[in-house]
Amino acid sequence: MIFNLVGSLGLFLLGMWLMTEGLKLAGGKALEQLLAQWTSNRQRGLFSGVLITGLVQSSSAVTVATIGFVNAGILTFQQALWVVFGSNVGTTLTAWIVTLFGFTVKIDAFAFPLVGIGAALRIFFPYERGKALGMALAGFGLLFMGIDALKENFSGYANQINITSILAEGGHEILWGLFIGFILTLLTQSSSAAIAIILTAVASGVAGVQVAAAAVIGANIGTTSTALIASFGATINAKRLAWAHVVFNMLTAAVALVMLPIFWATVTWMVELTGTDSSLTALLAVFHTCFNILGVVLMWPIEPYLSRFLLSRYKKPVKDHFKSHLDANIATVPDLAIRAMVLELNLLLEEVGQFSFVHEKKQEEILQFRTRIEQVNVFISLLLKSTLAKEQGAIVTNGLAVAYRLYNACKLYAEAVLLYQSIRLDKLTAVERVHHWLAAADQVTHILHHCDTLLEQEQLTSLIEQYDALKKQLIAAVVDERAGIHIIDVALQVVSLSRRFIEQMSQANAICKKLSVIEAVEPTKPSSSVLNLPAESQVGA
Repeated sequence: MIFNLVGSLGLFLLGMWLMTEGLKLAGGKALEQLLAQWTSNRQRGLFSGVLITGLVQSSSAVTVATIGFVNAGILTFQQALWVVFGSNVGTTLTAWIVTLFGFTVKIDAFAFPLVGIGAALRIFFPYERGKALGMALAGFGLLFMGIDALKENFSGYANQINITSILAEGGHEILWGLFIGFILTLLTQSSSAAIAIILTAVASGVAGVQVAAAAVIGANIGTTSTALIASFGATINAKRLAWAHVVFNMLTAAVALVMLPIFWATVTWMVELTGTDSSLTALLAVFHTCFNILGVVLMWPIEPYLSRFLLSRYKKPVKDHFKSHLDANIATVPDLAIRAMVLELNLLLEEVGQFSFVHEKKQEEILQFRTRIEQVNVFISLLLKSTLAKEQGAIVTNGLAVAYRLYNACKLYAEAVLLYQSIRLDKLTAVERVHHWLAAADQVTHILHHCDTLLEQEQLTSLIEQYDALKKQLIAAVVDERAGIHIIDVALQVVSLSRRFIEQMSQANAICKKLSVIEAVEPTKPSSSVLNLPAESQVGA
């Protein structure tokens, strides 16, 4: 019997996962557009958080997307806060779906057709977003099949086990209810799943409404564990939003505990009035929605102080003063992860493009840039764990190509700088010519990211002509200036390494320009456009 219960729980969780992942993949662009356009003030941010969470059935996905937009500078931290608060209210829709459809409608009437239609779309639809929608539909059907199986298996235990009676014997049924809700959320990593299980237990008669209400509060508290786990090793903005999420949920839990006696009195009155407890799940759904909305009302005057505290509390260490768009959390949403990858690569291209051979950087600084490029590769490896459309795969491939070229450029620069330092004080004319070459190379490198393709080609062609002429002059210097062969050999290596550095930067720049043209936008005025990123079909090694 216990294996049937575990199996039905697994079926439900599988359905929840398929539905959430499918909706995230199918609606990635819509998610971006809604967040970019509908968060100009508190009210819009709150509404968009509620709406999007209701659509994708995952507050975690909305929070991750919000973190991505804050890191990209499209949303301010205050705007993001209200999206997160709204997502908490949006999760209450799960309780209503389970209550209105899971217990009142015959599951066979729509669950099996949904699974069939979803599977057909997943297998036969030619486009990835259609396949993702099919996965979501199949997940939706499996979710309700799981609820039906849970209800049936819980009913088998109803006459044998009464959780309310067992917990009441110890005199701490509210605390036990909180603990059960917290553990369910911790184990499933989804408050929606935990609440669905709690409602099923009530509908089956295994648990009483008071214990269930406490468990619903515990499930709300349990979502803070997900946020805190996600914040480990994340960006500063992710940590701030995670703690804002904790504050909101702890506050709403406190409000809910205060409301619990009133709720219990209301439930008792309605049961006595109607003579039935068939509406207990609906009352739990009302309770869940009410205390989350009341939590938003309480946060309205508190938020400015909370924002100031969190903005002052979490700051980047001095050694990590550089800006980064990468966050492991957003790697789970391909559209947002690709946007972050492109922004990060453009940022790195801009910064590496400012390297100077004449005013060389320290080896520690170069190593730091190479580490940052390696972090891009780690981020891409996380992104590749998600299901990607063909076009998205091509963009990621080109992103790897850019990272590869930037890493090579840093390596070539470091070698050239070390060699040049060994001869730069020599008074030979040949060394002076190398110095002039490097100054010209710096000038070309610095403008690559900002000039059009035609001007870039003209500059590169001119530089290659100078390179060919300089090689001949350096070799002739062995005879003309009586220059040591060792010095000329080092000079030739410096010139060759610097030329290859420019080539790598030029190739990286060309791919980046084709990847995207992302407009700079002010945080308070989000861009309304979400660009498709064209990709090269082939990238030279």
